[in-house]
Amino acid sequence: MNLKFKISCIGFIFFYVSTFGQATWQSTIVKFGADGKLMYVADANQNKVVDFSWAGYKNSNESIPTISNIISTLTPITGADNTTAINNAIKAAASLPADVNGFRGVILLKKGNYQINGTISLNVSGVIVRGEGNDASGTVLTAVGNTPAQRTVFVAGGGTSAQWKQYGSVKTNITSSFVQVGSTQFNVASTTGLTVGDEICVYHPSSAAWITAVGNGGVDTAAPWTVGQIDIMFNRTILAISGKTITIDAPVMNHLDLSLTQSYIYKIDKTTTKNKIGIENLRIDIQNWTSYRDEAHAWEGLVMADIEDSWAKNVVALHFGQSGFQTFTANRITIDSCQALWPCATLSGSCRDNFQIDEWSSNILVSHCIADSARHAFEVSGTSKASGVVFHRCTATNSTNPSEGHFHWPQGILYDCFRDYGTMTDVVLGLYSRGSMGTNHGWAAAHSVAWNCDLRRTATTYGDMICQQPPTAQNYMIGGFAYVNRANKIPFPQYPLGYVEGVNNTSASLNPQSLFEEQLKERLSNLTTVYNPLEYNIDFKVFSTKSTATIEYILNKEYAVSAQVFGINGQLVKAIIRNEIQSTGVHQQSFDIQHLSSGIYLIKLTTDGFSTTTKLIVSR
Repeated sequence: MNLKFKISCIGFIFFYVSTFGQATWQSTIVKFGADGKLMYVADANQNKVVDFSWAGYKNSNESIPTISNIISTLTPITGADNTTAINNAIKAAASLPADVNGFRGVILLKKGNYQINGTISLNVSGVIVRGEGNDASGTVLTAVGNTPAQRTVFVAGGGTSAQWKQYGSVKTNITSSFVQVGSTQFNVASTTGLTVGDEICVYHPSSAAWITAVGNGGVDTAAPWTVGQIDIMFNRTILAISGKTITIDAPVMNHLDLSLTQSYIYKIDKTTTKNKIGIENLRIDIQNWTSYRDEAHAWEGLVMADIEDSWAKNVVALHFGQSGFQTFTANRITIDSCQALWPCATLSGSCRDNFQIDEWSSNILVSHCIADSARHAFEVSGTSKASGVVFHRCTATNSTNPSEGHFHWPQGILYDCFRDYGTMTDVVLGLYSRGSMGTNHGWAAAHSVAWNCDLRRTATTYGDMICQQPPTAQNYMIGGFAYVNRANKIPFPQYPLGYVEGVNNTSASLNPQSLFEEQLKERLSNLTTVYNPLEYNIDFKVFSTKSTATIEYILNKEYAVSAQVFGINGQLVKAIIRNEIQSTGVHQQSFDIQHLSSGIYLIKLTTDGFSTTTKLIVSR
């Protein structure tokens, strides 16, 4: 089967380790119900493990697309600065039209060494910068010099500090008395001015009552957190409006308790935000360092800032000072199969944070990535303004400090099948209070999970994991191998321990092996089937007016075709085509949508057992 496809398919490639014939066990708080789906058991304070599957490009509803349209091709200018040539290619791309999926095309950097004296600014939506390999013989961006001092080599996105600022005057209070962590619905005082598809900020002020409720921040004897210092912010999209009830695309990662603070929502200003940007298959190598403690060189590898629905894939960053990969004011981002190696900087604050998820970062997926010689290899340093971060099947080696939530109440962090094989520090993973460390860091993670993490150094020795419980929240360590909560390793042992279950169980395997993979598979199970993108490739588009939608697709031979419309929750809305034999060529099918209410729908096309799905947005 070889069908052409230009729009991204909903789907995710799952790689499972077979457990056939091997004993398995389940957590008592995250377990399979009678229907075969995961169920989540809340404690007496309504804390529970949340659904992390919304992290990543397009909320992981779609795989990262492979864009084939090459709009320009560059070869390196030997012995000269290539920064201007690359930036000019990006500027030229801005004048090109985007296709129906929002992509302009690919700037291809041929193999070779590109001397970079400045900063590459990928600030045009729908543009992919792609190299021809991330090893030393591939496409290498070699950053030289230190002008300006400690500059960033590659910035993707608008590059501004947009900080999810308010757009217009629409702002309304959340009136639900208690919105439980993991919820996607709440009531508001008014929906005037709000429509399906709006991007909103769910804003939870850090009031005096809330600061008191969280024990002044868990800062030990240092100065307590102050009012307005730890405000929580979620970037979300409205999926549905029913009366005064709002449904959003991804769950809130903290309780919204009206008795402690008045949460509210407003529209986000997207004026400078860029989207559908990709950085692929290249190497960023920072030079002009004289030792692994030298800091007089370019500082950041790739920074993704003021950006959404974008990705970095198969990128290697070397010899940076602060981070190889950093997100800031970012939403729905995937960093896949990337490596951040051998930083050059002192072992001090704001240095050697190889994968750094900074402020205003939401729904970030870091998958199959490797960090070496870090202080904090995989770190959420974005304070209370960062949430929904998944480190999926990532590996750290030779770290000197833990991978962790770093400070000031980041929420909803998942370390899923995380591995650390380093030998340079005892504590390698932390969901805990950092007390008076740094700038009164205090509680550094809330509603966060370490799932099936392997911290073994040898068959009988482990790295340490610290899991503590913040007031009003919980942290969890379920399965895996580690020393857990050894008293002499906990920096602030006066705080209560978090939820720990099934660690160092050598007789059975945790089921599911990967929490993120199972959650994503279940969420998409009514909408798609798992497929191999090397085998299946379909051209499937949708066009719509207020009253009619039309699907278009190409078949390379005769197939039996079915097409159906589903609601966002998986309910069947309409059958468009019922197992109809269709011939080779382009096909179109129109259907009436006047009876559909405003919202997001999914159209599923099936041919001979293969299916793919695309989105239909109805706005009244």
